[in-house]
Amino acid sequence: MAFVVFATPRSRTAWLARFLTYGAWLCGHDEVRHCRSLDDVRSWLAQPHTGTVETAVAPFWRLLPPDVRVVTVRRPVPEVVASLARSGVTFDPAVMTRLVERVERKLDQIEARVPGVLSVTYAELADEATCARVFEHCLGLPHEHAWWGAASAVNIQVNVPQMLRYFVAYAPQIEKLRRLARHEMLRTLRRPVELNGVTFQREPFAVAFRDAERLMADECVMLGEYPEAWQHMNVPLLERLEAMGSLHVFTARSNGRMFGYLMSAIGEAFHARDQLEAEQVSFFADANWPGLGRKLQHASIDDLRAKGVQRVMMFQPDASRVGLVYRRLGAQQTGQRFVMELQ
Repeated sequence: MAFVVFATPRSRTAWLARFLTYGAWLCGHDEVRHCRSLDDVRSWLAQPHTGTVETAVAPFWRLLPPDVRVVTVRRPVPEVVASLARSGVTFDPAVMTRLVERVERKLDQIEARVPGVLSVTYAELADEATCARVFEHCLGLPHEHAWWGAASAVNIQVNVPQMLRYFVAYAPQIEKLRRLARHEMLRTLRRPVELNGVTFQREPFAVAFRDAERLMADECVMLGEYPEAWQHMNVPLLERLEAMGSLHVFTARSNGRMFGYLMSAIGEAFHARDQLEAEQVSFFADANWPGLGRKLQHASIDDLRAKGVQRVMMFQPDASRVGLVYRRLGAQQTGQRFVMELQ
């Protein structure tokens, strides 16, 4: 069973990570900065005898795996801001105060909503009894006085300017992970929707695009992109294709709400005269509705057939198992698509 300590910055977190690295146990410190995906986070916490002390992930506490032991460490906000100022970092005190206060509010949520959370303060960590409680809560082992005595004599400090350089260097990757975590957290908070049947229909691109934002964000995450990556779509091109009668947009809705879409570009076949073929350029179905993707494919292909299309070309993203759906539809795999990025 893993553990996570959520804390405000400058709250003896580096020392606590060292103290909780004992025997077979390994405790990281702000380990999330090394993660590039939510799978990385899950893999870290899936290891036996593993924990971490984190100062920046309290806003995403809802993504905790089940059965993770949790501790919170609090320090008065003015003390945190003053300690950061002494570390050699230059910042606006008012802005930093608001950021730390935001962390405090998330720690409030954790303490109120996570079962079995242990809450301690920065000042209390100077006391052996408090450290013993944290040690036994996280590791599930009896406290060892000699271990605490050796650790308490050591002053462990993080090189804050060095850590900030790391955050600046990896800012795009860290920001992508933050967006993925936020998207996943909001997705888990969605209320279940009662599905009273589904309708499949061809729709104008503007109508479908307007209602598909949530699903497009889910598709981007599935493909390993950040949730807002769909905003870079070449919408003018799609609108021109629609004006030419060459864009086929099919959707799946229940009670008016969209749960899937399949967009195809239609054109003349290159290898044969007087034939039409369609290439699927975007396909997604809500995973909470098993079998929806296959039904959407059938409905779209039937409509394409009625329009005289004689061939449908499909794609399978690397992170997707949609190829299984294609095979069950009767489609044959004839090779692989290769992409070369031109810089």
